[in-house]
Amino acid sequence: MKQYITLLSLFFCLVLQAQSQDNFVGDWKADDGSVITIYVQDSSYYAKTNGKFILIQMIKKSEIQLYGGTYYDEKLNTEYEAKLKLTDSNTILLKILNGLSNKRIVWHRVPITWGEKAKNVRVTQH
Repeated sequence: MKQYITLLSLFFCLVLQAQSQDNFVGDWKADDGSVITIYVQDSSYYAKTNGKFILIQMIKKSEIQLYGGTYYDEKLNTEYEAKLKLTDSNTILLKILNGLSNKRIVWHRVPITWGEKAKNVRVTQH
């Protein structure tokens, strides 16, 4: 019985944690295989890949859109206005605005295993 209650408690903790998480925050994979990490700092969103910033100071417009930030293209050493939109819970569309030649890039969420979700949850037995 104690094990059943412990497992049920663990399940509810994971559900509550998943609901409280921001849909944008996490690891995303680009078509070229690179992994992009999106995080929030001081109410702005940032993205890094290979330890380098690529998105700076994005602002949340809605639950599915970020805007007002800057995309940095390291190859061209150039900054562009950028927008992010969740097309579904596992896909982001990055729109890079460059005058008439806008660019669209799709990122896919990197799946999180149950082991990674549960590693921070402590279960104690009495």
